[in-house]
Amino acid sequence: MLRVYHAGRDAAHRQRELALHHAGVDVTLVVPFCWDEGGAQRDLPETPYPIVELPVRRSGDVNRHRYADDGQVCALVNSFKPDVLDLHEEPFSAVTRQWLRAVPSTTPVVAYSAQNIDKRFPPPFAQWERAAFRRLAGLYPCSRQAASVLRGKGFAGRLDVLPLGIDPTSLSAGTQRHDDPVWTLLLVGRLVPEKGVLDSVRLLAELANRVPARLVMVGRGPEAAPAERLAQELGVADRLELVPWVDAEAMAGHYRGAHITLVPSSATRTWVEQFGRVITEAQAAGSVVVGYASGAIPEVGGSVTPLVAEGDVAGLAGLVSALQADEPRWERLRAGGLQATATRTWQVVAHRQRELYEAVLAAPRQAATIGRLAARAEFGPPAEVAGGGRPFALPLLREDTAATRALARVVDLIALSGTALAGRR
Repeated sequence: MLRVYHAGRDAAHRQRELALHHAGVDVTLVVPFCWDEGGAQRDLPETPYPIVELPVRRSGDVNRHRYADDGQVCALVNSFKPDVLDLHEEPFSAVTRQWLRAVPSTTPVVAYSAQNIDKRFPPPFAQWERAAFRRLAGLYPCSRQAASVLRGKGFAGRLDVLPLGIDPTSLSAGTQRHDDPVWTLLLVGRLVPEKGVLDSVRLLAELANRVPARLVMVGRGPEAAPAERLAQELGVADRLELVPWVDAEAMAGHYRGAHITLVPSSATRTWVEQFGRVITEAQAAGSVVVGYASGAIPEVGGSVTPLVAEGDVAGLAGLVSALQADEPRWERLRAGGLQATATRTWQVVAHRQRELYEAVLAAPRQAATIGRLAARAEFGPPAEVAGGGRPFALPLLREDTAATRALARVVDLIALSGTALAGRR
């Protein structure tokens, strides 16, 4: 099996390949020679499976990057002659388009998807997506919302919802206790507005006279400085700690010390929480997760994750206060999260992914009923964006230039005006 993954230079993102190897899959991983993203390793260590590094254009641009030499891609496919080609890339992406054109039509191809918003794409992305749907034998979205989008847009092949896994060897039950004199609240991820950074500070202030708590934020982003200023204004600066990105071992330590992990994500016009890896990691370490009922958070968190509506800081503070006053409930939620871990390991995910490979090898493509009504009946609705409707959006533009900002404004105007172009997409 030949597997292509732009984030494969990050050791944390190679857990799937390691698990596939241990599940008996002869896997070779293809990664960019360099990738402009946090966590990417400059020099790759030895692994039990082969890794092929190829030069890439638009390093760091998830949906618009492609490998620099089409001839190298074709030569690699012809050399390996994989039983299955696995593209850990979105169906509408430029790199998916590239590899689908390189692989023989007789080779089964499967791909990943996390896109849980029913977006309308402009040319050529819309055409690439439709062509991929016709060619792919299977897709493995990480959530039911993403599966609903794929089926709704017309993919008739095999759809297996495979969650993102956790590594139980590095994430285990922590030392947090309900009767600890000070509770630790934890926020992990990109420090950007949609992740609820400032709401987390407001929550800390709401709890000031109710729960002895501190807030630890692990990550980087433009909201770091505003969070510090807001904490100063609200009188809780001494209870806020900002920590830059840390390695997996240190991150596990933060999870194991957190009584509550926050996921206060809020939808924008073009983004909704697609999975929330923080949820599964925190639960595996015995931290109780609370947050907003946004995107895939309810699906991933399950019944052991108390949630409130987006933006309801007071409601979130009420949840934390209630848990601090109710030890049996906190213990039940903690135990439930730890129990769920057994079904979310990379070993479990890898065995299910191997079953997907075997299925597309053994059987011809099985046509399913497609369309948005059929998708809702099979998987439920896709995620809701702020303002509702189907946003018209470009794949993420990473370069912050005047031209790309101007283009993004044009796209927004098209989406809001309901022009004939937007109506046709």
